[in-house]
Amino acid sequence: MVTDDGPNAANIVLSAREMEIIDLVAAGLTNQEIAQKLTISKRTVDNHVSNMFTKTGSKNRVALLNWAMDHGKICRDGFNCCSLPDSEDDDSSLGL
Repeated sequence: MVTDDGPNAANIVLSAREMEIIDLVAAGLTNQEIAQKLTISKRTVDNHVSNMFTKTGSKNRVALLNWAMDHGKICRDGFNCCSLPDSEDDDSSLGL
């Protein structure tokens, strides 16, 4: 399991491509299926996944997805989803 106690846990940044891949991992695709969908090589997907493991301290795909959910990077079945209110709604909730 990944903990976010590390000093850089809040500073981890995933690239747009890594975010695209993590969404596909969350959808249950294999690296080969991700490669086909994105029209890139499987080795490139392998490298992206490995880089995400290193960045997040995850040891496997399950731990990576747990990290992504814990940090609001992915949303599964309505959990961990955040929709920010419109600025008008925000003002009204403050009594303005």
